Amino acid sequence: MDRNNGKIGLWSYKARTVPAFLLITLLFVLPMVLVFGSAIREGTLVDSLEEASTYRILLFTVEEAFVSALISTVAAVPFAAFFSRYRFPGRKAILALSGLSFTMPAILVVLGFVIWYGNNGYLNTLLAGIIGTGAKPIRILYSFPAIILAHAYLNFPIAFLIITSAWSERSETEELAAYTLGKGRLWTFSHVTLPSLRGSVASSFALIFLYCFSSFAIVLVLGGQPRYYTMEAEIYRRVYIDADIPSAAAISIIALAATAIMLLIMPSGRREKRIGRKARELRKAKGGSLAAAFLIVLLILLFLLPPMIAIVYRSFHAKGGAFTTEHWAKGLSAGYGAMLSSFIIAFVSSYLSASAASAIALYSAHSRSRFLPFFSTLPLAAGSVTIGLGLLIASSYIGSLIPLSADWLRYILLLAAHVMITLPFSVRTITPRAQAIPEVLRDSAYTLGMSSRKTIRKVEKPLLRSGRRKAFCFSFALSLGEVNATMMISLGRLTTLPALIYDLIGRYDYQSASALGTILLLEALIVFIIAEIGDKDVIS
Repeated sequence: MDRNNGKIGLWSYKARTVPAFLLITLLFVLPMVLVFGSAIREGTLVDSLEEASTYRILLFTVEEAFVSALISTVAAVPFAAFFSRYRFPGRKAILALSGLSFTMPAILVVLGFVIWYGNNGYLNTLLAGIIGTGAKPIRILYSFPAIILAHAYLNFPIAFLIITSAWSERSETEELAAYTLGKGRLWTFSHVTLPSLRGSVASSFALIFLYCFSSFAIVLVLGGQPRYYTMEAEIYRRVYIDADIPSAAAISIIALAATAIMLLIMPSGRREKRIGRKARELRKAKGGSLAAAFLIVLLILLFLLPPMIAIVYRSFHAKGGAFTTEHWAKGLSAGYGAMLSSFIIAFVSSYLSASAASAIALYSAHSRSRFLPFFSTLPLAAGSVTIGLGLLIASSYIGSLIPLSADWLRYILLLAAHVMITLPFSVRTITPRAQAIPEVLRDSAYTLGMSSRKTIRKVEKPLLRSGRRKAFCFSFALSLGEVNATMMISLGRLTTLPALIYDLIGRYDYQSASALGTILLLEALIVFIIAEIGDKDVIS
């Protein structure tokens, strides 16, 4: 019966998505409705639309997101061109290091930049030692360039990986045909290669733009001034400084509308057209190309490694340079509860996120419906601060219905926020693997008399195991490093590890912050390694 008409089989897939649908509805849609209701009921939405400051903040948010995405994407293209053409020692290590950026918490970038690029940071200390004490210090922090540089640091590897992957998988047929017709390298690149890569370039730009549009910790710390506030930072300010939740809700609605408009007008990524089945063969770098490879690897390492190395070094050294473990003892003592809370929230939210994403991915692959994957990515467009605000408003309603202590309520709200923040990434990780499952496997299972439920359990879920593992690891790292929604909900009473690091940075206790930051950095590295080791394609 499953095989003949598919109705019962499809219903089994659909039934498994009900918990995921309810999860998104209860934890995202209803809180967003409360945000809209709060702004409209108090009349602050109209007031905010009439304020000149709202448009100033919105324009700055669009500007910094656009510039950050443009620089990250454009800078990635020449590096991707080289990495998609040559093989050389260290190539795989650099690609792996770039992949680590997907699990890198933004708060570590903030801490690393303060320690490395600060006025009294290690970079200026190093330059003073080389040039002399009279050297003029490099002043980057608390400025627009600091925000852009930090965003480029966090997002350049993302664009680099996406474009390199697309470029490496392309056949060289079109380029060779252009050369045969007498066209030069520059003409071929601008008229053949680059147009064929516009899908991956556009995807990189749109993804980075979305990340930077919702920037929060980087703007608050490295911008350091209200004139550099983004919409998310302004929402936080109105809640905790002005104590004006309706006004913050109005700003969040405007930010959400702006994000939707930007996503509609920005070029969308399209699948690159491949000519021929054979992918590009990497040439072995020799002579000048090998020297160029060494220089490129050196440039990438000099850009990516120093801020993270500075965190580890600072955790073991006092300001004068003397070795000490005092700050480790202090940081661990203060951060034990925060670490425990972070790990519990990250584990539970990642499990729920990966489970819900599996059901969504299997249903969408079987029914070819795009509604649930789209529905599950809405939290990504809203932004984590807006999600936190919605749950914060919902807390008063939940508290009146369920008799919970304030601490337990905040704990549950944090867990809900982390599930919504990680779910879009889990869906995007698992869905391609679900779509790659051959239809013939399902048909064979039905032919052998398996029910649709047994087919899902015995055939499809094992094939998704590597994707689920990677989604869980990525969600775990994302949750463990999340600070935006956490600060909106916690009210300072329930502290996670990134929120504690943020607090220590604000108190200029960089040594203790570095000790806890080293733990967070080690976690990101371990999670990335586990995800990569377990990410084996079992579908041939």
